[in-house]
Amino acid sequence: MTQNPAPKSFGLKLFIGLGGLIMLAVLMSYLKVILLPMVLAFFITCVLNPLATLFHRWGLPRPLAVVATVLLGLATIWITANFIFNSLISFRDGLTAYQARINLFFDRLSSLSDIGFLNSLKDTRFNFLTLDLIKTHLSSLSFSSLIGNLFNSFFSLTGYLLLTAVFILYFLPALPAFPEKLKRAFPGPKGWELCQMVEGLTTQVQNYILAKSILSAFLGLFVGLACWLFGLDFSPTWGIFAFFLNFIPTLGAIAAAVGPTLFAAIQFSFGTALWLLTVLIFIMLLFGNFLEPLILGRSVNLSPTIAFLSLLAWGWLWGGIGMIIAVPATAIIKFVCDQAPPLKPVGQLMGR
Repeated sequence: MTQNPAPKSFGLKLFIGLGGLIMLAVLMSYLKVILLPMVLAFFITCVLNPLATLFHRWGLPRPLAVVATVLLGLATIWITANFIFNSLISFRDGLTAYQARINLFFDRLSSLSDIGFLNSLKDTRFNFLTLDLIKTHLSSLSFSSLIGNLFNSFFSLTGYLLLTAVFILYFLPALPAFPEKLKRAFPGPKGWELCQMVEGLTTQVQNYILAKSILSAFLGLFVGLACWLFGLDFSPTWGIFAFFLNFIPTLGAIAAAVGPTLFAAIQFSFGTALWLLTVLIFIMLLFGNFLEPLILGRSVNLSPTIAFLSLLAWGWLWGGIGMIIAVPATAIIKFVCDQAPPLKPVGQLMGR
């Protein structure tokens, strides 16, 4: 009797597949400067294409409609960036007054009845958690350097967006004609299937980005309003942070709630910070566990585990921007797997 060679064949395919993924990840990391603006341009093109089509239906030639759409998008980005820039400046200027309040914050912390637990860690393996060490490290933090890092990230993102705009000028005119090119390149049923896949892919990206942006805007509005009602300084800035952080699955919501809470503890008291944290958790649960699954469930259909792993993978590849595009990029991979018969099992494993 002959032995079944299937196990060896499967192991070889698995080894080759994993090796190919590792090589692709390394290549994508090295080509980040080019690939990241291209991916952003593809996502933005999918969102702007309906607007360019609308301008074309109103009588503008397609090239002028594309230019008008790109100019409108750049104007929107400029207005948003100017508002964020001014918010960061006011945030930086105002935070210098809070450098001295850190000591007061730890004085309040020392008065808690359970602070003895932290002090008891001195003689244990957790001696890095003692109150004195935590206070020393946090007191040495420079708010100006932290805001400076935010400014650097902001300008880096602006540079990526400028290169992205150049790609959009090429992608946006080509997108409507691309399905017809596929039909000519692949005559017969194959071309029709590819055409349907491209149209379905662009529609899925449009639905996700538009819905996510609207939900994030309302989340930022509610977070900013909650901070304002509590009298927290820089309430609009906390709302802006919540808007952008909401694009990052799981970790973004945590960061959006922790930042204002810690600041409330420094500005007011632990009791106020606890009440603010309760309100923010309610807002995050309302959006994250109810509204987003209800609205985005059909457009993404990724399992929570895959969504979190994609967050780590894309963040490792492309940093903060990679974490923002992690979910839609992984949803595209799942969509392609669902359409390709050999990869359908992979798509099913990635789904809910």
